[in-house]
Amino acid sequence: MPIITAVRPDQRRPDRYHIELDSGVELLLDESLVAAERLGPGDALSEDDLTRLRAAEAERDVFDRAARFLGPRPRSRAEVRRRLLRPSPHRVAPSAEVVERTLDRLQELGYLDDTAFAAYWAEQRDRFSPRSARAIQQELRQHGVDRETAAASADPQADEERAIQAGRKRLASLAQADYPTFALRMGGFLQRRGFGYGVARSAMRRLWAEARGQAPGEEDDVASDPEMDAGDALDD
Repeated sequence: MPIITAVRPDQRRPDRYHIELDSGVELLLDESLVAAERLGPGDALSEDDLTRLRAAEAERDVFDRAARFLGPRPRSRAEVRRRLLRPSPHRVAPSAEVVERTLDRLQELGYLDDTAFAAYWAEQRDRFSPRSARAIQQELRQHGVDRETAAASADPQADEERAIQAGRKRLASLAQADYPTFALRMGGFLQRRGFGYGVARSAMRRLWAEARGQAPGEEDDVASDPEMDAGDALDD
């Protein structure tokens, strides 16, 4: 059996160790694996040992990649799965079994939680880019969140307040518009954010009053709204 002749840290990544064997084979293993296996010069490694160590190191690499992907913000389980299985010219794609074990471990450690991800996503939308509950739920479904979890993340009863928050971001650009122009453009903007006609129309009237310095309930008796054109060209 091959004998370990040297164990030395990698110069670029000190948490990785080169395991040199007298057969000319060299392994690059994580320091935690080296410590767990108590590897040192003079130890003999069978072919089964080498296969097991390579598999353990490959699984550790998958875990590290997933952890780095989760670093900037929470992600759904499906997102992380797609990232890990994505083809790359620089590495061999891991097996589905290794990926699922990695996802399970991340979930056990609390780093992966679709319910927490859905709550985070909805909160970020409400804070920075408000849109309807239906639109938020559709986005979560696109991220692989199941229907029940997505539905629980955003309350449709709060859609009018979301629409008003979204519309306030456009008030400055419509400050000089007459009511028909305001209604057409603001209504189209809100509908593109996923708000239904009734919610958009109610929010639009409140925004019109707010832009004119009127208190809620003091809206002018404006003319009937023009048809709100969801295709009206305005940037989101």
